[in-house]
Amino acid sequence: MEHSHRNAKDASLLALIIETAPDAIITADGDGRIMSFSPAAERIFGYSERDVLGENLSILMPEPYRSEHDGYLARYRETGEKRIIGVGREVRAKRKSGEVFVAELAVGELKFGQRNVFTGFIRDASDRAKAETRARDLQIRLERVARIQMLGEMSSALAHEISQPLAAISNFAEAAKRALGEDAPDLEAIARQVGTISEQSLRAGEIIRRMRKLVDRGKADIRPDNINDIILEAVRVGRMTAGTEGPHVHLDLGRELPKVMADRIQIQQVLLNLMRNALEAVSEDDHALTIESRLKKDGQRIVLRAGHSGSEVVVSIHDGG
Repeated sequence: MEHSHRNAKDASLLALIIETAPDAIITADGDGRIMSFSPAAERIFGYSERDVLGENLSILMPEPYRSEHDGYLARYRETGEKRIIGVGREVRAKRKSGEVFVAELAVGELKFGQRNVFTGFIRDASDRAKAETRARDLQIRLERVARIQMLGEMSSALAHEISQPLAAISNFAEAAKRALGEDAPDLEAIARQVGTISEQSLRAGEIIRRMRKLVDRGKADIRPDNINDIILEAVRVGRMTAGTEGPHVHLDLGRELPKVMADRIQIQQVLLNLMRNALEAVSEDDHALTIESRLKKDGQRIVLRAGHSGSEVVVSIHDGG
């Protein structure tokens, strides 16, 4: 008699705990049919217990999880493979209204007589998820404002970047114009000059595109590239920009250098700045410039040098393996 009384008292206490628990408590049989639905579950999902008793748990899930649920249970019965049982995780759930929300879910399993019973503990995390989303959005906006301010401070440098391809366009357009005025114009040379003008127009557009991308997302266009190709293109641009006043450039490029992870335009702008600084440093009697690329002994960095000042830029190597 005393034992029965204690069992009844324990059952009443358990029912009271379930009734007052702030998180949803749902039990289901081995086929995923709902056996009990706590008051918190009613509040969170919008269903009454009588609406869902005997229904499949999948009614509380959005697609594609709804369609996959029965297959998961079948696999579990066949293989014993647990994907969510005993592991807490964040999931998507669906209210009676159709609203999909973020929930924290933990699932336990027990034997009740001859049956397997699953117990789910569910917490509505939609407010937290919304707050985190708002915080992320705010952070993105703040970062964008900071990038715009940074670009404002960089306006003179940006103008210099654009001026280099524009100067090349101007020089070659003038050269083509003079050539066309000759009695026997060299059409092949003019075609090459026009081709260079087109290339530098694209280069100016690429600089603008990269800056817009930097404002929008704050990411450089980094990809595996051949550093010597980057150098050769930068030297060609530097010569075009300097025109007839440009220096003699001596290239000492390492052979079979590995590819580097770099933004081609940014590296070329750094090289052009190094070239300009080196030009300003050399005397009129020593109107020459040396650019070298080599692999450091550690095998993990490539060093570029321009001129006599020892200025250098170090680029990391991309390991494709």
